[in-house]
Amino acid sequence: MIQIGNCIDLMKNYPDNHFDIVFTSPPFKDEDVDGDYWTFYNEFFQQAYRVAGKVLIIIHSATKMNEHILRYPPKRVLIWGKGIIAASWRYNPIYVYQKTEEYKVNKYIWSDCFGVEPIKGNAKVHKYQDPVILYTTILGMFTGCTSILDPFCGSGTTLQACRYLTNKGDIKEGYGMEINSSYLPLINRGTSPSLDAF
Repeated sequence: MIQIGNCIDLMKNYPDNHFDIVFTSPPFKDEDVDGDYWTFYNEFFQQAYRVAGKVLIIIHSATKMNEHILRYPPKRVLIWGKGIIAASWRYNPIYVYQKTEEYKVNKYIWSDCFGVEPIKGNAKVHKYQDPVILYTTILGMFTGCTSILDPFCGSGTTLQACRYLTNKGDIKEGYGMEINSSYLPLINRGTSPSLDAF
């Protein structure tokens, strides 16, 4: 299911702990948000943490890593190693937040580092598109979690990963939020059959 709109406002419509996992890659750059970056991020984080029932997972930028950990200390930091790329930072931190003592994330995480080449060239259909294999690997670790929300759906990679895992027998029901309705055909292309939007 896809909802079109501002994810901060949309998440306010859900009760606490509604989704097993909130998994997303929010905007990294100051120019990608209106106003002060950390004001925007704090509003997002508070809502994402509130609606996550077991785990909140955020793929972010190494350029903001020190500030991010200081402001929002995670339970665990995973690393997405990108190999040889043009950018000076060749990895992205993946912050894992445990919501409850009943679901201990350290019991499920079997690796802290994932070497996955980023999407490049003509294969890249969205400016901030990540590889599906990275998402399926991370989400696949967290057994017993069946409802997954991505507040920044973008190209639909999270929903595509959920569909792939479900087809393999690991039920992952994906929910997406996207502020830009023009991305809906792109999301549907990667997660066909088409997902309903409202």
